[in-house]
Amino acid sequence: MQTKTKALLGLFLVGIAPTISVLASFGTGDGVIGKIAWTSTKLWMFGLPLLWHLKVDKKPLSWSRPKRGGFKEAMFIGGAFSVIMIGAWILFGIDKVDSSSLRNAVQPFGLTNVFVYIAAASFWILINSVLEEFVFRWFIVEKLSHLSSSKNTIIILSALIFVLHHFFALWFLGFPIGLNLLACFGLFVGGCSFSWLYIKFESIWIPYITHALCDIVVFSIGYWIIFIA
Repeated sequence: MQTKTKALLGLFLVGIAPTISVLASFGTGDGVIGKIAWTSTKLWMFGLPLLWHLKVDKKPLSWSRPKRGGFKEAMFIGGAFSVIMIGAWILFGIDKVDSSSLRNAVQPFGLTNVFVYIAAASFWILINSVLEEFVFRWFIVEKLSHLSSSKNTIIILSALIFVLHHFFALWFLGFPIGLNLLACFGLFVGGCSFSWLYIKFESIWIPYITHALCDIVVFSIGYWIIFIA
């Protein structure tokens, strides 16, 4: 199989997995079928890139150690995004999100229990965000690099793929379309920044720092909506 064809196939199979995971998670309910759908799509999303790397590309594993720095840049960008996100929420979101609708959407997953919510937030920030960098920055950016020599094109396309599943997740959570699109624009800018950090510093741990800082703000806002508002 030619390199570009192989890269395109891998990109397609992995790129659609996060969206399928969201649709399966929210679309099949909170029963056994929903749990099976969520688990299987997560295994697909995170397992296929690893299997592809080892068996198709035949490359060794790597911890993606940050050897070129980037920690200060990641912290600065993450801090700037955090301030912007909080400001955007206060200006555009605080009066537009129906807290009862959000509670109803997350209740089947147990997220209206404060301890479950904190545990889920911790998992998402400490583990899931790393896995997303593994998928969206390492695998998808690397596959796009076989299809285009333009760093700007790679950054934009990887960010668009990153945004897609978030749009559906926010839609299921009851976000008004205007607020959803505003959030997706922010996610697109964030995705571009994550990919830029990965390309520049060649380690998933650098964009992860920025990603984690943003997730802390997101789950803090979610906590306010569900338990305080």
